[in-house]
Amino acid sequence: MPADRRRNRAAKGEMTPGQHLRSEIERLGLDQVAVRKATGVSRQTINNIVNDRQAISRAMAGKLARLTGHSADYWLRASFAQRPERATKRGRDVRPLGGLLVNFQIAQAIKDGVIGVEPFNEANLRPASMDLTLGDRLITDQGKTLGLGDRQRFTLKANGMVNVRTRERITLPHDYIGRVGDIDSMARLGLLTAAALQIAPGFDDHLQVCIFNSGKRTVELRGGMPIVCLELIPLSAAPVMAKPKRSLGSRRQ
Repeated sequence: MPADRRRNRAAKGEMTPGQHLRSEIERLGLDQVAVRKATGVSRQTINNIVNDRQAISRAMAGKLARLTGHSADYWLRASFAQRPERATKRGRDVRPLGGLLVNFQIAQAIKDGVIGVEPFNEANLRPASMDLTLGDRLITDQGKTLGLGDRQRFTLKANGMVNVRTRERITLPHDYIGRVGDIDSMARLGLLTAAALQIAPGFDDHLQVCIFNSGKRTVELRGGMPIVCLELIPLSAAPVMAKPKRSLGSRRQ
């Protein structure tokens, strides 16, 4: 890419795909050799991309998606907003690594594509977390699956239990973890929730939640109601991810 075009993008607060990949490699605590091994391409290919001598192909975008936790479409952008190591927003000091993300940092991370929350409703943000809501179906303690739309209700009897999933699909990069907690509105109804305490780096799915009615009254559940809260925590570096074990059926004959 010509130097004058790079300067023009820098003046606009933008980075080229190659520059952004270089910053992501540094953010994840990796080097080009590690990226080459993780993606299965040559080191020269990585070097050409980070120096803007080669565009990111759709196949390469898929490889980078698995490495970084961003989607393949994310890596096919023509430019990326610069994310300085330290910036000031609304009079606050913003650090991309370390500590618990607060509301405006969560919103910005979702906007930048660092974290995926689909669908995202900014009204669900709390000061240092966000509420996740009840999805469109549930499984009763008798094992029956029922649909649950916005206008539909399910009556959960005292001592009754249902298994549900969140409406939101959560996608975390490999240098973030999530932490799930209870919310006051559920506790006031006498509802106890059980879910995985920690959402692992690289997670990409809806959260599974068990809801138990510990009170003496029936409670109506509706699609879209908040059920748990999610805290988001950046790690100091991406952990070494264990390779998935091959099943017996996948062995070569």
